[in-house]
Amino acid sequence: MKKVFLFGALLCLVAVLAACKKNETAEGDATKAKVSHISYIDCKSHTDKLAKADPNFGDPDSVSISYADGAAHITHYNLLVNCGFEKGGIVVDLDINGSTLTIDEHENPDGPLDRCLCTTDNSFQIDNIPHGTYTLVFQNWYPEPYSKTVTF
Repeated sequence: MKKVFLFGALLCLVAVLAACKKNETAEGDATKAKVSHISYIDCKSHTDKLAKADPNFGDPDSVSISYADGAAHITHYNLLVNCGFEKGGIVVDLDINGSTLTIDEHENPDGPLDRCLCTTDNSFQIDNIPHGTYTLVFQNWYPEPYSKTVTF
């Protein structure tokens, strides 16, 4: 009888620990996150020079991030892109590695490229993000990637 009781108690303990572990990993699990609602404005300023050779080109990058109803709303101001993006659009790729969301904003690869650069304001939404703390890494932040830790 003691063996049956101990075995039953052990099973209950395993079930409780498994449930606790499941609840711990559920918060902040962004594996189902996806990008939607991409919008942008036309080129704000143009240059025929390579932007890295002209440190005074345009305003510095900045970002606005808000959260509502399971979605992060992001606007990346002064994103540096090829001027041809106006004809092909902007693509936002999202890579998820644990609580790190890597955001890669770039010109549509099927669109035309021009011999100039410009800045634009690009807005998008990342859907299906549960409450938690995340590090957002913006790959195309000029002149090098930028990361920001946020809690939603």
